[in-house]
Amino acid sequence: MIIVRLVQGSIAQITALIDSFGIPRATLLLGALGLYIAGLSAYRLFFSPLSRIPGATLSKLTVLKLRFDALTGRMGHAAHSDYYKHGDIYTLAPNIVVLSNPSDCRTVLSTHRFAKSHMYEAFALIDDTIFTTRSPDLVHTRRKQVGPAFTHGYLAEMEPVIIECGISAIRQKWDQMISRSDRGAVEINYAGHFSLATFDIIGALGYGQRFNALHNDQAQIISWVNRYNTLAMLKFTFGDPERLPNRILFRSLLKSKAEFVAFGNAAAQTRRDQLAQGLAKRPKDILQALIDGEDPDSKIKMTPLQITAENIGFLIAGTDTTSLTLSWTIHYLMLYPRVYNKAVTEVRTAFPPAADHTISYAEAKASLPYVEACIYESMRIQAVSGVPLPRIVPKGGATFQGYFLPEGTQIGVNIAGANHHKDTWESPREFIPERFIDNEKLKQNVLTFSSGVRICPGRNLANYEMMTILANILKDYDLENPRDALFTPDNLDVHGNPNTMPCTQNLTIAPKYPDRDCRVIIRRAPKC
Repeated sequence: MIIVRLVQGSIAQITALIDSFGIPRATLLLGALGLYIAGLSAYRLFFSPLSRIPGATLSKLTVLKLRFDALTGRMGHAAHSDYYKHGDIYTLAPNIVVLSNPSDCRTVLSTHRFAKSHMYEAFALIDDTIFTTRSPDLVHTRRKQVGPAFTHGYLAEMEPVIIECGISAIRQKWDQMISRSDRGAVEINYAGHFSLATFDIIGALGYGQRFNALHNDQAQIISWVNRYNTLAMLKFTFGDPERLPNRILFRSLLKSKAEFVAFGNAAAQTRRDQLAQGLAKRPKDILQALIDGEDPDSKIKMTPLQITAENIGFLIAGTDTTSLTLSWTIHYLMLYPRVYNKAVTEVRTAFPPAADHTISYAEAKASLPYVEACIYESMRIQAVSGVPLPRIVPKGGATFQGYFLPEGTQIGVNIAGANHHKDTWESPREFIPERFIDNEKLKQNVLTFSSGVRICPGRNLANYEMMTILANILKDYDLENPRDALFTPDNLDVHGNPNTMPCTQNLTIAPKYPDRDCRVIIRRAPKC
């Protein structure tokens, strides 16, 4: 009580002093606020430990530009352009520094010392997963539990499903469309078809059932995924969606999440019931791998809810990234006819067009190095995970490019910047798949799947999907731009390279106007 009275007395004395000057209190408060803002601005621009680091003045002063870019889907574009403006290190916000040098990026990603930021926790809507967790111990355990599902041996056994729901479904869809055309050719939206096909693949592997999203041109599970992502972004912005008033505002999204979780739980329980009843053949898929997976040291298995959470995580991470990489690859092949023709020649020389043969992953990997190089170059030049990955500087701070970053500083690992780094890549703005031929070491510099302790566990599955789909499309179909295409080989930018379609960013870097820009004319390749 004594302390309270002293504080009250001090406030009264300050108020009386202010009144004695005859200046309105509101004016004095505004003046004090102005002095505070001026002082804070001066500190951030001239005295902060980060003040010497390159970057836009507005970014040094406020997070407004970062938030604007995030809300308008420009973060992917900004990550790319900011590297070319500012180089290996720059300020993104008052306490956020971005690294673009590949060596620095690997240093951060190679160890758990640089922990993930709290942003990832927004995506733990059910339970912690290998993607959302900030715990090194949980990452270590999860990798041992889920790792076997993504080995080449296990993937080879899953390949029939990958083929069935991927290229076989695409081929059936496209052939039906062509058969209904009197010209023997038809315009398709490849971005939409790739998205539906990859949902079908991961859905079949993760839930043990066929969704036929590509055949039906839609699927309930896609709506669940999109609404789940929206809920995660709202959680990041507004806090726990289960608390009032969020629970009321986000009621529809929460209902959708509950339906999604119930569906995942039911799929896993159905599989357990089938196994208990003596299922004739134990399936080889992601769902079974999650059910069976255990830490070989502790013998710990995942709980049913953890399995559902990881399965949803794989579905989200394994569809957009794969389908978008395929979409960007087709886009670049249409912009660079020389590259397209070279890839087609390689495929059709090794595998002449024939309806009765589907190129497997092993065949593509062994015989189609240029097709693989096209995928790598697509992942480099337009990484779908191209926004800076947020990490936290550990205790004791860290030094990059000669600048000391105090502990607690947030680091953005700029995948787009590293994939365009001028000291690593010759002519980084140009689409040149040849750079990867007979150069396995250079492939390791493509950081699209991240690197180090947090490298994407599903990267091998993505490669199976992309190689089988792209190789067989180039074998079986001729592709060309429609006459009204806006982005063509002759539409050049200031650097003399073809302009690319605009992109937008939510969790991944996607075409901004896929219905307009992701169109090609397809026809069946002539039989040899």
